[in-house]
Amino acid sequence: MSGRCDRRLGAGETLLADAGFDPAETAVLTIARLFFQSFAIPQGHAWIGAFARAGAFFPPGMARARGPEIAVAILAAVQAMRAARNSGFRFSNPDCPGCTRILGAHERHFMDVLCAFRRGARSRAHAASMLICEGNPADPFLTAMANLATLIGPRTPSSGRPEGVQADRGPVAP
Repeated sequence: MSGRCDRRLGAGETLLADAGFDPAETAVLTIARLFFQSFAIPQGHAWIGAFARAGAFFPPGMARARGPEIAVAILAAVQAMRAARNSGFRFSNPDCPGCTRILGAHERHFMDVLCAFRRGARSRAHAASMLICEGNPADPFLTAMANLATLIGPRTPSSGRPEGVQADRGPVAP
């Protein structure tokens, strides 16, 4: 292996830097990717890294809960989503610097639910959950994501994306 990633944007993908996530949302995605990897490659024990990263990303005082509590809440959301979906879930490899810079469509839908809850947009969270849960009953997933959003806290207007930009959808229509 050359240690180099030549991955390019595919259909439905965007650069993570263009998604408009604040640091807490980016941290949640990183931790979730490690949990996704845990289920895809159980022998890799990526869940251990998820808890370690949660402790680093969410030190005491950064959010309403400590890192390990947030990691458990992320895992609960991942599990609820997995229970609702019938098909596979595509995610970027959390161990590859080239891949981590890409936000896949499934990851975006997962994060759209969290972002909507953090902004107080419950209807948008419900719509996004229908996409990620493939139209299946999503109440457990919505509850898990709402709980996660509560632990992290609301998004502050000054964090993340510039005014007038939606997560990976470009400028807001006037």
